[in-house]
Amino acid sequence: MKRRELQAMLASRGLRPNQRFGQNFLVDPALLQAIPQDAKVQAGDAVLEIGPGAGALTAALLAVGAQVFAVELDHGLFAWLEESFADALDSGQLQLVQGDALGKDPLLHPKVEEWWAKYSQAKVVANLPYSISGPFLGRLPGRSMQGACLLLQKEMAEKAVGATGKSVGPLSIRLALSFHAQMGRRLPPEVFWPRPKVDSAFLHLQPRADAPSQAEQTLLKEMLSGAFQQRRKKVLPRLRSAYPLAADALTAQGVASDDRPETVSPALWLAAVRAQLLA
Repeated sequence: MKRRELQAMLASRGLRPNQRFGQNFLVDPALLQAIPQDAKVQAGDAVLEIGPGAGALTAALLAVGAQVFAVELDHGLFAWLEESFADALDSGQLQLVQGDALGKDPLLHPKVEEWWAKYSQAKVVANLPYSISGPFLGRLPGRSMQGACLLLQKEMAEKAVGATGKSVGPLSIRLALSFHAQMGRRLPPEVFWPRPKVDSAFLHLQPRADAPSQAEQTLLKEMLSGAFQQRRKKVLPRLRSAYPLAADALTAQGVASDDRPETVSPALWLAAVRAQLLA
């Protein structure tokens, strides 16, 4: 859907972009057609779309034959989607849920969890609302999936693949251990309406065969949360009281007493988690 068509549709329904929901609509038709190809979506693939908005990406996914499960928070846009995709809804190619895609951490919306349990090899393809991109990414490690192609604020995408410096944090470490993460196309504000004040980028995630187990994922999240609570603090003193075996494992691997958490590699964090689980 082009910008003027989108503006006319919203105006006819008394709607406008909701900044609180992080709504920035893609209005570049060529880019919208390219996204399913970039995401390697094929006919019959089960695809989760978060925040379909006016349905431009939804239409592109349906056009290549994907079975789409879409979650939209905005009531007005949800009504538009129901009308616009009535045939796809009737055929079962599209399923729509109105509500917040995020459940209580680490869960998603109950209906998304129910759907994901049936389609463990799903793909996630979405122009994620900026307001939920971080929390949504944090819910992906440990989930069975084929992969994800997510359009994010460029800074968030860089943080997700960050391996050094200020980009390193609990999210980037957890994602690095669960996925092969790469940045894809970089997009200027001009391809959106309204135009965001920042650049955007695609994040591609492919599951790692050696990803941590569920028990390791849970402890890793807890351990990283504590270690990074005060980034400037030294990592070993913060760990030693709660996770003594983990601290011993890091020391044995050469982590110094004055090292900070962002200097510890993802592999060493996982080794520390596995040592602690032996307790």
